[in-house]
Amino acid sequence: MKKLIFFLFINLLLLPLCQAQFKADLVNVKKGNKSIYHLQSDGTKYRYDFEESGMKGIVIVNPEKGKTAILMPDKKFVHYTELSSGVSMANDPFQSFLSMRRRYTDKITGKEKINGFDCEKSELYAGDQKLFTAWYSESLNFLLKMINEREADTYVELSDIKPGQIDQEVFKVPEDYTEVDQRMRPLIAEPPPPDSWNTIETTLPLKGEFKRGDLISFKITEDKNHKISLRNLTSDPAKIIWRTIRDGKELPDNEQGPIKWRTSRLFAEETSSRTLAWKPGDKIIIEVDEGKMEIELTIEK
Repeated sequence: MKKLIFFLFINLLLLPLCQAQFKADLVNVKKGNKSIYHLQSDGTKYRYDFEESGMKGIVIVNPEKGKTAILMPDKKFVHYTELSSGVSMANDPFQSFLSMRRRYTDKITGKEKINGFDCEKSELYAGDQKLFTAWYSESLNFLLKMINEREADTYVELSDIKPGQIDQEVFKVPEDYTEVDQRMRPLIAEPPPPDSWNTIETTLPLKGEFKRGDLISFKITEDKNHKISLRNLTSDPAKIIWRTIRDGKELPDNEQGPIKWRTSRLFAEETSSRTLAWKPGDKIIIEVDEGKMEIELTIEK
């Protein structure tokens, strides 16, 4: 994944509501090292094709659907992510730029011609520090050049720009591609929650093997950090979710953390551990939604 996002970590920026369709080469220079990538835009969706360290990659961005697709043609893998996610913004300079514009100051400094196109020049600042300089073409509705002012000889620029209709097929992911997660593991669908639960009342410290449908319940008695260690015991995924009960009611997400943060799903032979700051008197419930997992809970000294 790092190789796939290498060339995109800085720069080429779209502006919203662009309509012009064209093809171009994207010249990407990082500290003097140059790479060239192919860009296609239909005015809303856009696609980058490149090869880095002998590996081919494709990035397709669809703002209307709020999705970015990262394709690895050699393996026929595809990874989807939300536009607002960190992975998406690392892969998509448009979303990265929009995020920075919300945090920093964008100053229009004049007009210049870049590669034969009249452009509006702007500078992005964090306080007094200039971060980027950009040139935007109104006729193409696209940024033609972006310089990273914090890195010497680091910029992106469009060249060989050819306006024209773009075939919509280039924005479709082939049906024979396998969807993978961020760690390049093929996705395995999660089952629905168990129909019934096997409640297990216990105390800490705890170590044992638990399977789908087990619901582990215990109370926190010490004002100390608690460490939870997990190990998947099968070749299939295993998943747990924990919840915090206080005064007979489950805490809201802003107090116990969103469910995504309280969920651990491990693939074959994977392990994980975390330190949690539960409070004395709280009742903790751990539900095993999938697979079989070794769970160890200890109180840190």
